[in-house]
Amino acid sequence: MHSKIFRGIQQEDVQVAADALIAEGLRPTIERVRQKIGRGSPNTVSPMLDNWFAGLSKRLGVANASDEQRLQPPEPVQAAAAMLWQAAMQLAKHAAQEEFLQENQKLDMRRAELQNHEAELISRQEAFNARQIALDETLQLARDQLTAMTSRLEEAGILQARRDREIEELRQQLKSREDERDAELQRRNDDATRHADERLRLEARATANEHRWLTELDRERLEVKRVVSAHIELESRAQATQTQLKTAQAALLDRLNQAERSLKDEHHAHELAKMHILELQSSLDVCRLAYAEIIKSQASQEPKNSRRKPLKQLMRGVTVRRKL
Repeated sequence: MHSKIFRGIQQEDVQVAADALIAEGLRPTIERVRQKIGRGSPNTVSPMLDNWFAGLSKRLGVANASDEQRLQPPEPVQAAAAMLWQAAMQLAKHAAQEEFLQENQKLDMRRAELQNHEAELISRQEAFNARQIALDETLQLARDQLTAMTSRLEEAGILQARRDREIEELRQQLKSREDERDAELQRRNDDATRHADERLRLEARATANEHRWLTELDRERLEVKRVVSAHIELESRAQATQTQLKTAQAALLDRLNQAERSLKDEHHAHELAKMHILELQSSLDVCRLAYAEIIKSQASQEPKNSRRKPLKQLMRGVTVRRKL
């Protein structure tokens, strides 16, 4: 790599840049001359620009040597004025530089604060998105469980209806058998009445038949009792299942309501965060505009006119800028 060596700002560079600005219809200032040359500090450009202004009248042919000699103050006065001018310029530049540094520090602090706020908001947004996803998953799980519970409740209702039909069928069968038994007993009585003569002969057979029928009747009664007990147990289980399903459904609805409320709260917090970001961006824009105004006011200072002002008025302007 080849290193480049830049020479310092010369009077000719300032004169060429000032002449170019005059040709463009612009008033030569320190900042414009520096921009035209592309380098140089204000402390270096300022006295060279003053020399250019001092020799401008001679170059234009509008100055009279005798008038200049007559109007010029004594050299000690000129030297004192030049020293006062340089001191005032140094104070003004120092104050402007301090103000510029303070504004830069404020802007850096503000920018860091905005970056911290932005990072915090990004983390909160990520947490909010994760929480929203978890809430959506919980809500979907609750809905699936509610659907499953509803299905199970419907199946339990269908099963209970089927059990009721079976119990009804068993009751019909029991009633039919009881009717058959009553008919058989009536037939027996009729046969016993009509066949009184055959009672003794058929007593043994009748006793055996009666014993068999009583045994079958006891068996049927036990079967009926078993069926009724099973029906009661099924009804109890169905009621317990229905109670559990209602309790679970109420709990799921409560969890669903809580999830919806939490989601609304998160949406509200997100909207507040967005509003806070907009306020911070607006404050940053105001700071940038103020910074631009300060730079513009520093760039638009005119050394020629300010040199003609008295020293007290110049120091008063420096004090006003320092207060601002």
